[in-house]
Amino acid sequence: MFFIKVLYALFGIGIGLGILKYRKIVYSWTGRWYWAEKYLGSGGTVFVISLIWMGFIFVSVAYPFGVWDKPPSNNTINTETTHSNLP
Repeated sequence: MFFIKVLYALFGIGIGLGILKYRKIVYSWTGRWYWAEKYLGSGGTVFVISLIWMGFIFVSVAYPFGVWDKPPSNNTINTETTHSNLP
């Protein structure tokens, strides 16, 4: 299962790096995002596209290491304490 996760991660990293490299082309496809240009200034749309895909790369790297897996259930932990009857 880990091998499949690594393959997904490599695929995701490749996609993310490709989008980062060609972000100006992606910008020409999507057009200006007015909220990004308003709050981040000129070039804000390209900056947001870069942030989104850098986040995508982060998720792809973290996925094989189980960052988003559910933690194992700890139903077997014994919480009883024992007391000795020593004087």
